[in-house]
Amino acid sequence: MYDSAKRSLREFEPIRPGQLWTYNCGPTVYDYQHIGNLYSYLAADVVRRTFEYFGFSTKHVMNITDAGHLVDDSNADARGEDKIALSARRENVDPLVIAERYTQQFFEDRKKLNILEPHIVPKATEHIPAMIALIERLIAKGHAYVAADGVYFDTSTFPGYGTRLNPEPPDTRQAGARVEVNPNKRNTFDFALWRKAKPEDLQQWDSPWGRGNPGWHIECSAMSMKYLGETFDLHSGGEDHLFPHHECEIAQSEAATGKPFAHYWMHTHFLKLDSAKMSKSTGGFMRLSDIEAKGFDPLAFRLLSLGTSYRKGLDFTWESLEAAQNRLNKWRGVIGDAYQATGGRATAPRDEDEIRVAFAAAIADDFNTAAALAQAEAAIGHAATGDDETKRRALGLLFDMDRVLGLSIKESARKAAALPEEAKRLLAEREDARKNQDFKRSDELRDDLWKRFGIRVKDTKDGQRWERDGRKGA
Repeated sequence: MYDSAKRSLREFEPIRPGQLWTYNCGPTVYDYQHIGNLYSYLAADVVRRTFEYFGFSTKHVMNITDAGHLVDDSNADARGEDKIALSARRENVDPLVIAERYTQQFFEDRKKLNILEPHIVPKATEHIPAMIALIERLIAKGHAYVAADGVYFDTSTFPGYGTRLNPEPPDTRQAGARVEVNPNKRNTFDFALWRKAKPEDLQQWDSPWGRGNPGWHIECSAMSMKYLGETFDLHSGGEDHLFPHHECEIAQSEAATGKPFAHYWMHTHFLKLDSAKMSKSTGGFMRLSDIEAKGFDPLAFRLLSLGTSYRKGLDFTWESLEAAQNRLNKWRGVIGDAYQATGGRATAPRDEDEIRVAFAAAIADDFNTAAALAQAEAAIGHAATGDDETKRRALGLLFDMDRVLGLSIKESARKAAALPEEAKRLLAEREDARKNQDFKRSDELRDDLWKRFGIRVKDTKDGQRWERDGRKGA
């Protein structure tokens, strides 16, 4: 896999044999998550599914940032307004009401996309004592200092700050940007660990340094180390986390423990909407519900996402989503036909099967889902044209590959077979009409099945076959 810290491909070597312990930066729940956010979580989902496919046990932690993330964290300063507090003040409700609302929606969207639930989902507001304890360790070791407006990490005490994940130093990345001067800081790039509360702050807690609230970066260090230990296998997030968030995490974590923080770093590149970066701050973002409102299945978006590398990012267009929806419909139709023809019996794939070997090689090569989909297409071809035994083997391969692809292939086949009684009656009546050469009645029943149930009927040499469009009918 590609390691952002080494800036190269590396063979994965777990800390604990046969196990993957991973931390994925979760959402700041002040608004709905747009499809660009969800694309990043889809990439992380493929990673976990891939390791589990190869027999690893996983421990997956993903946080919920329900406090401490400023509107502008670009220079890691102590000032600015918390994103959740801003939304809460706008709606005149408690910040945790905002956080809970958007947390629930986030998990509903994940479920629609078949993203596996993390094993542990810590919330920032429930881990303030752990953050305070970590800050105290940093102060005791001389890596942090108390100032008039909070507590800061002293970046001069951590050689190479800001360059662990990027070769260029922070001042180069900030060239041309306005960096606000804060007289309370010793160094320009020192970042806040704890912010002294302002009278208008809606979220604040007691600490050894007075009432206040945590910096965004300290939250992830405290929560990841609480559940995964001071050193763990893999830390992932979007490319926007590279700097400052992940660089700050590395600095404060390793300064506190004297140990490597994460052995591997993975960053998903942005989803772009017609080649433009999607952003909540500019109002240019699209939700999963916007896709559904246009009649698309959320799993069509998942399939579209699988067709590109997480290191390249996804350029979203309605045309590409339409193509993914058509591809998904085709797969479901072929799989449904094969499922009917074989009575739902699939043959377990053999380890030496050529398609399975190629699929495994693809996902083991930096999670190459585009190449993996090509192997799924090969299996679809066998399911469409082979005899019953070939169809059973193809179904077994597809069900096996779906452990990584997450497209609900088996579930959609079973759902298609579980038709309403009235639909079953109409299909049986149509089959009788065909046998009796009553083609007029047969055509009428075909149209009725489509209009009422979204069922497309096809006549083949092996008899009547049908598929169900999940976007239409009962």
